Amino acid sequence: MKIKSVLQYSTSLIIALVLLFYAFKNVDFNNFLTKASEVKYSWVILSILLSLLSHWLRAYRWNILLEPIQQNLSTGRTFLAVMTGYLANLAFPRLGEVTRCAVLKKTEGISASTSFGTVITERLIDFFILLSIITIDLIVEFDRVFNFVSDTLGFQRVIENKFLTIGILAFFVISGIIGFLVIRAFLKKETQNQFLLKIQEFAQKLIEGLFSLRKIKNIYGFAFSTIGIWVLYYLMSYVIVFAVDETSSLGFFAGLTILSAGGLAMAAPVQGGVGTYHTFVTAILLLYGIDGQTGLFFATLLHTSQIFSIALFGGLSVLITAFIYKKKS
Repeated sequence: MKIKSVLQYSTSLIIALVLLFYAFKNVDFNNFLTKASEVKYSWVILSILLSLLSHWLRAYRWNILLEPIQQNLSTGRTFLAVMTGYLANLAFPRLGEVTRCAVLKKTEGISASTSFGTVITERLIDFFILLSIITIDLIVEFDRVFNFVSDTLGFQRVIENKFLTIGILAFFVISGIIGFLVIRAFLKKETQNQFLLKIQEFAQKLIEGLFSLRKIKNIYGFAFSTIGIWVLYYLMSYVIVFAVDETSSLGFFAGLTILSAGGLAMAAPVQGGVGTYHTFVTAILLLYGIDGQTGLFFATLLHTSQIFSIALFGGLSVLITAFIYKKKS
């Protein structure tokens, strides 16, 4: 298992470094330093504050999911766990989900396996919301995206209206529903194959996590916090465009596109979205006429500010959690 973990960590780190090298290989760093001196950092600070508020809402939402398990859990305690988890994700992809459950086990005595089920529920919900945002963004910005891809790759324009696009998306949705039904049938099938058993176990946890939503008592609080998290995600990505003169004219839907690209980049199995975030956001800003150097600078500014925030407040959360655990012991 140790060798497997080392290989997984090494692979994700190599991917991150390769993408980072690819993104920065032609960068004029003197130009970067000049741009850095011209940044309106008040917008960067606002972006960080909005991200912290989103993390607080995530902790509040997690509390609602944990309510049937632990009635008297404070949002402050879950916030510490969430921030510690984010910090762990900077070291190893997906370690954060396990880490924040481990923090609650140490400080509150909640079973890690039980709380992990609620984390799966969270991730499923956020995945479907991100998928919905990407779908809406593709429909709204279809002409811009398709023309860019067509011009870049030399394709002829074969799709002339959005109705065909909606039809294609509907096909994928229906395929997803059919796939879900097939998975359900697969879960009921008995097998002795260890590999298939692991897949069945994983799929069963996902489905159980999704259906655990029925146990929620404060459904309005859950809905409000979920919407609030994604609104804040959008705002923290968008307000920072005003920090750089070249991107300050980008409109509402450009912010939605940045959020979509950033969400996909952060979902990639690399440490803290390093490399993937820079590559995806830089590429997506080309759609709006932002040159590669400026786009990369913007992506670096946004990503670095969030990493700094997580490192600072995540580090403080680790120290506070250690103090609480020591006091409790």
